[in-house]
Amino acid sequence: MTTKTMTRCYRFQHVDFEPDLRLLVWPDQTETQLTVNETQLLEVLCYFAGEVINLQALYDKAFLQPGSNNDLNQPPFDLNTILVSLSRKLERNGSMAIPIQVLPNYGFRVPLPDKTCRLVHTVKENTQSGPVAPSAKPELSATEYIVKHSLFHKISVLLLALAGVALFLLSEFY
Repeated sequence: MTTKTMTRCYRFQHVDFEPDLRLLVWPDQTETQLTVNETQLLEVLCYFAGEVINLQALYDKAFLQPGSNNDLNQPPFDLNTILVSLSRKLERNGSMAIPIQVLPNYGFRVPLPDKTCRLVHTVKENTQSGPVAPSAKPELSATEYIVKHSLFHKISVLLLALAGVALFLLSEFY
């Protein structure tokens, strides 16, 4: 049995980050599982990619739930420990796949992703041993699918182009 899941993805040059599945997917299709805290932290950094986010704002957006009494309900998180653990998982071949830039006295920043997208993540179920390693494949959005495959869309674009040419020609005569 195969299960397909639509996931959000931040695509960087050397890795895809899929926060919905808490995964880093490498170009060779190997995957690195992230903890919930690592995922929340990286997701906030990616959401604000290119911008400097200060330590308090990063902590608040990643770990505090709005509308709850956070002092009683939320355990304290050590951002340094989470950042070190996340940095180890992001390192591949001696370099950071998603460099987390630390700007002393200002905050943190990651570069803009090459692309943000949705992927279809396929998980093959093996009845004896559970899920088999999933693989991520890009899927066309509904708009991309219509533009590339819909005959009705192609005909309507052609008719609009012909109407534009006709209007241009009529305006030249009058």
